[in-house]
Amino acid sequence: MGRAYSVNGNCINTASSTLPIGCLIGATTVRPRIQDVVLGSDASPADNACKIAFQRQTSAGTWAGAGGAAITPQAIDPGDPASLCTANQGVASVGPTLTASAFLLQIPFNQRASFRWVSQPGKDLVIPATANNGISLVPLVVGGSAFNTVFSFEFEE
Repeated sequence: MGRAYSVNGNCINTASSTLPIGCLIGATTVRPRIQDVVLGSDASPADNACKIAFQRQTSAGTWAGAGGAAITPQAIDPGDPASLCTANQGVASVGPTLTASAFLLQIPFNQRASFRWVSQPGKDLVIPATANNGISLVPLVVGGSAFNTVFSFEFEE
């Protein structure tokens, strides 16, 4: 078992196939593996639907605008060193380069319910050991008003 980390964030989003609401970016020395994902909303209950996709990216994009911010991955075991990965949340002001049709996982859910995905052994979402490559969380469909998405990833390096 590798070193394990957690990334948590949230973003009020509208549908976009080009501007992610969060991402995990690897490094040249590690191949991060996303193993556990939790999605939900902390907004007042409403019947708003959303479809989120995990899509490969090959550049980091710019996360300084529209509430974008870096997230520091937290070691699950406090004895582990700092993560070599970086993460961002909020709507990217300049989207990363998303790999066309490279959807690893699509999740439809309703604002009244949360969703959890746990990988089967050997079926993790893997990020290559290449600079600025990662996996973006893209809101492909948002029904109703804007949808506040709260996310949590657990990953290994």
